[in-house]
Amino acid sequence: MSSKKLAVLLAVTLLLAGCSGSGLGDSAADSGDTQANLESSAPAEASGDSGDSDASGSVQADAATQQRAIVKTGRMDVEVSNFSESRESLAAQATQYGGYVSDSDRRLHRDGDATWSSGYVVLRVPSDRYEAMQDHVRAEGTVVSESTETEDVTDQLVDLEARLTNLRDRRERLRTFYDRANDTEELLSVERELSEVQGEIERLEAQKRSLEQRVAYSTLRVELEEDRPDTTRERVPYHEQPLVGVFLDSVTDVYVFGRAALVTFAAAAPWLGVLAVPVLGVRRAVSRWGLPFVGDDE
Repeated sequence: MSSKKLAVLLAVTLLLAGCSGSGLGDSAADSGDTQANLESSAPAEASGDSGDSDASGSVQADAATQQRAIVKTGRMDVEVSNFSESRESLAAQATQYGGYVSDSDRRLHRDGDATWSSGYVVLRVPSDRYEAMQDHVRAEGTVVSESTETEDVTDQLVDLEARLTNLRDRRERLRTFYDRANDTEELLSVERELSEVQGEIERLEAQKRSLEQRVAYSTLRVELEEDRPDTTRERVPYHEQPLVGVFLDSVTDVYVFGRAALVTFAAAAPWLGVLAVPVLGVRRAVSRWGLPFVGDDE
């Protein structure tokens, strides 16, 4: 082989070796970049999954809380300046919230010439308006006491629905048996059992509606009492009272006494007449027998 061919072969070998090394370096670099990208993205994805899981758990917890069936019952004792105005205001506000007045009572108190009222009003308002209704009651006067009780009836509603589902399925089967009954005795037996099942369904449905109504509408009993008037007055000494006033009071007393005497005489007159008959009869009988009568002159 000539020296010229040897030099060409050596140059080609070196060129191929250089291209191969460059390709392997680029491939290693690409592989390193890919591995780095995977490592950097893995924590981010894991973190994102954890955040989504926490958010999903929070949403599910909130949904479970909102699905609970809660019955609210409250009472507030309030001192007000005017019983009638406060009661009408509370009733109007309950109606505006979509509720109503289920019960009310009023009592009138007297102390001499002073009078004041007390009583209660029972309000039924949608459950989401219960706190707003309490705020309106507080604005009516001075709150002496207030309390709220809650009752979770979720399990009761779930139990009622399960029992109703079973009873309805049983009712459908009994209806099928009723249609297929062959004799009168079997027909009457199925009909009697079907009637009992229907009655139980209606009872449970009424109980469920009552619970659902209590959940939908909270109850607030408001005790209202007007401020008791101050009846303590300083008595004016008798000798310091005005003459005209004393004279008029005396005339009034004479009139009241005279009228009372007339009324008493009018009420006693019939009895005097009734009692006079036997007295006169006894007197006549005694005179007939020649005996002295009490009161006669000797």
